[in-house]
Amino acid sequence: MDSSAKRITLHPYSALVLAALIGLIAFLVSSSDAAAIEADGTCGKRYVAGGDHIPAGHEVSEDEKYPKQLLDDHASTYGYCLFNTATNDTTSSSYITGGQLAQTWNLRPDLITLTLGGENATIVNLITSCFDKVKDHDFSGASACAGAVLGNEQVYTDLKNNLVTIFQQYRMIQAGRPELIVAVTGYANPYPRSTDVLDEITQLCLGVIDASISCAQRWAQLPPALLLLDNAIKKLNTTIENAVEPFWIGSQGRFIFVNPYEKFEDHVMKMEVTLKLDKVCHFCGTKAQYFDNHSSTQNLGSSDPFFKAGSDGTKNPSYLTPGPLINPPVVIIMKSQKTVGMGIHPNDKGHKCLADLIWEWDTPEPGVTPLKWKLGVPEDSKLDDICE
Repeated sequence: MDSSAKRITLHPYSALVLAALIGLIAFLVSSSDAAAIEADGTCGKRYVAGGDHIPAGHEVSEDEKYPKQLLDDHASTYGYCLFNTATNDTTSSSYITGGQLAQTWNLRPDLITLTLGGENATIVNLITSCFDKVKDHDFSGASACAGAVLGNEQVYTDLKNNLVTIFQQYRMIQAGRPELIVAVTGYANPYPRSTDVLDEITQLCLGVIDASISCAQRWAQLPPALLLLDNAIKKLNTTIENAVEPFWIGSQGRFIFVNPYEKFEDHVMKMEVTLKLDKVCHFCGTKAQYFDNHSSTQNLGSSDPFFKAGSDGTKNPSYLTPGPLINPPVVIIMKSQKTVGMGIHPNDKGHKCLADLIWEWDTPEPGVTPLKWKLGVPEDSKLDDICE
């Protein structure tokens, strides 16, 4: 090292002053961000909604987002206004560093709802690349995709650690706002359940009789993929619940984990699949040659989905090949498929369910203790009457 180089050290007091200045700058920046968020409603009490694409209301209107429906249908009656800080693509890390956590501090909340973790790196594959593979009928690829998420312990550990950091900040807010309630939601599984598609798969493949064997071989791969996707989403919810639990205990029940998994089970995405053998040649090259076609449609999902339909799947079903037992052999000249209704973002009904579920959620305390009672709302419990 150059002997002329000098090491600069800070006196401990100077270090404290520097840290305080950094904190002050962060506070001033976040204060200006908070001021930029416009309140929805008259602010007797303050409701702050934060997180990812779910509370941000991706693919629904402003009035259909669950924080807005929670306000309009429930909380506004009791003097709440809404500040929605949620943005698409927010991860548990970017929530801390990207301004939402600082905004929450400065908005002085009386109620916080948080939906976070589903867009964390790798976990997000459950609703992106894994989803695309299911829509394209690449079910073995979907299994590999979901298995990679399920087996990646580090991503779940990182999520839990980030949530603990966030909740520690919320506890500091609670120290100054002792009536503050924090409701942390889990995630619904948008996919059909593995045991609910078996009959539909059988009927789907019977309808394309000249390729029924190859169809059955491919679609037999779907239930294992759906099971892995389901287990990965359950693990996500368990991770969030485990992060909440010690704060629920330490705050005397002012942290609540709200799990939408069961209420959405009968309202998964629509998955209407049409397989077509558009042109099939029989006795090709002979005097008896003739052409026909076959088509089969089955909905493997829900007829009353709580998820907004995305774009149709139209990838060529190259797996549909003539069965070896067909005699005389046939030639499938043209084939196609359309998969309609698949989507991973809650629709208006889904957001309505989430809003009602948070308000009515039965907390872990002995007896029936709806979350709304913790907010001082003297209404009867209606948990059994929502999300139908």
